[in-house]
Amino acid sequence: MIVARRGEETFLFYSRFDEELDDFISYYEVWRMPWLEEGDLRGSWEGLELWALERMPDIGLRELPFPFVQRGSGRGDG
Repeated sequence: MIVARRGEETFLFYSRFDEELDDFISYYEVWRMPWLEEGDLRGSWEGLELWALERMPDIGLRELPFPFVQRGSGRGDG
């Protein structure tokens, strides 16, 4: 999962792990989120997409419109 801010907007990018493939899916599901405080992002991010204001179109893993630094275990748990 990646949380990104652009101006006053916050977005969540989520590449889910597919147990059948034993790998991550090849795209990010994207959500426009409400403003998230630092405290909202501490701990597990599981279910964070449930806070979304709007579902956006998916984008490919290599199509992120910005550079990012990976944080967490690499298994999508933030």
